[in-house]
Amino acid sequence: MASASLEHTDTSGGDTAELFHAATTVEAAIRFASWCDQQRHLTAQAAMEYFGLQKATAYRWLASYRAARGISA
Repeated sequence: MASASLEHTDTSGGDTAELFHAATTVEAAIRFASWCDQQRHLTAQAAMEYFGLQKATAYRWLASYRAARGISA
């Protein structure tokens, strides 16, 4: 199986895996969760800046992370 290097320079949307420089969406989710685990003050703004996410995407991913971890907003 061929391996391709993912480079994302446009943050206007697009493939989730590509935004996270991951081979699959599952890998992107793991990278996001790992990053979230390391944050003292987890905010959508921080996720937007670090990953180049759109505002709505950052809020959706944070809500999913918190729900999976049982963290209240």
